[in-house]
Amino acid sequence: MCDECNGMSKRQIKEKTKLDIARYGWQAVTVEGDIDQAAISYSVGLTELRHPEIIVAGRRQDEACGMLSEMVAMVLCHRHVLEPGMELKLEQRRVYLAPMESPNGILLVGHSTYGKRLRALQAVWADDSDNLPWEQDIPDSLTQPFFGTPPDQALRTWRHYATGE
Repeated sequence: MCDECNGMSKRQIKEKTKLDIARYGWQAVTVEGDIDQAAISYSVGLTELRHPEIIVAGRRQDEACGMLSEMVAMVLCHRHVLEPGMELKLEQRRVYLAPMESPNGILLVGHSTYGKRLRALQAVWADDSDNLPWEQDIPDSLTQPFFGTPPDQALRTWRHYATGE
């Protein structure tokens, strides 16, 4: 259950976030999904290193946090810089890092912590057949909502699917 659901005030949540970042270098935040909206999990803390935060949408919390942990370790432990357009082969599945134009309305804890400094990348994950959404015969935007900017090829595929052109 989330901290707010457990009765913590916004001020207490913000303090907990600051303590987690100071202690571990980051914090994982999960927003549970429901029938109308997929769950999202994202990092808070990478902004301290002038690195974009990372979001995973549409996976169970354990899998999303595992993917986040692996990518955050690349940044915090190995000093890698994850950039838009990169493809990574993670332990669980392949991801494409898509830049997010406006993360403020989605990464709420990140926005309350960093304000205008917040930048983010969406780790768009491949399905069980190792296809990214734009590589699928019928793109699935319900399971994995897309907040980032797709590569040109993906944009053409999605436009064709949406408009028939």
